[in-house]
Amino acid sequence: MTPMEAYEYAASWGSFMRSGDPGACMYGFDSDCRPQSEEHRQDVINHMNRCRLMVTERPEDFDADELEKLEAFVEFITKRNIEGQTDGSFIIEISVCGSVTCCTEDGNDLEAETLSDMKDCNRSGDAEPACQYILDNYKPEFRIVRRVSDVYQNVVASKEEKLQVCRELYGGCDTNFSEEDNANLYLVWAAASNLEAMQEAK
Repeated sequence: MTPMEAYEYAASWGSFMRSGDPGACMYGFDSDCRPQSEEHRQDVINHMNRCRLMVTERPEDFDADELEKLEAFVEFITKRNIEGQTDGSFIIEISVCGSVTCCTEDGNDLEAETLSDMKDCNRSGDAEPACQYILDNYKPEFRIVRRVSDVYQNVVASKEEKLQVCRELYGGCDTNFSEEDNANLYLVWAAASNLEAMQEAK
């Protein structure tokens, strides 16, 4: 789900029938669909949980893929940086074949401090602190190309997709990939390794 798709989907669930209507929170997005604050993010997630209940109780009133779109939106907004926290953020693109790459949000190569910090993940010794630093300070968005309603779209990767890619990449190691936090660390490491290989090949 792209930011514009998320923005348009949010509008489809917005409502403002009376003062204090919980659906009013869906009007609090700019076109890049970033929460205004952590409180706004939680209001949106709570409203989406109520919407999910409506869909499951009255499936005949909604499109067949409504639950899938709703869950994709919740996943997107759960991980989306809030407004004012865009500097330094970047994308880690994964695929089920085991490919892991990274780029800026507008598709360009990483540069300057971001590039240097990613390179730290490949230095000798324990890579975990450097990878955790990337996760804590840059909050990269993990994305994957997935088939949605018969159309392939670039969307936020789910926990299971991240775990699947890690198993594909590191199937021969002793790590048990069942925790998303652990998978995130390994995916940052894989993206850093790919980045280093690409630079050496230039």
